[in-house]
Amino acid sequence: MKKIMTILIATLLVLALNSVSLAAIQGSSSTPSAGAVVSDVLVLRPLGFVGTVLGGAAFVVSLPVTLATHEVDRSETLLVQEPFDYTFERPLGQI
Repeated sequence: MKKIMTILIATLLVLALNSVSLAAIQGSSSTPSAGAVVSDVLVLRPLGFVGTVLGGAAFVVSLPVTLATHEVDRSETLLVQEPFDYTFERPLGQI
């Protein structure tokens, strides 16, 4: 059991380091790779949509507090506008 945990931790570390290096390589390129576009369409955009919906719900729930503290604009930007822009306004494949 201990050997399996060691292998699992080592594998996760290698994957984490690999993803960081791939992100750095991709960030230097002006054209996104096919893998970046596929991961964007299949993973990041759906997660961004969920974040937009949950952020909108949190915005509505927090509205009484933000109205009282005059922070509605800030709350709207953080909870609704930024997730929306990330999901729908960002160019395809840019992370």
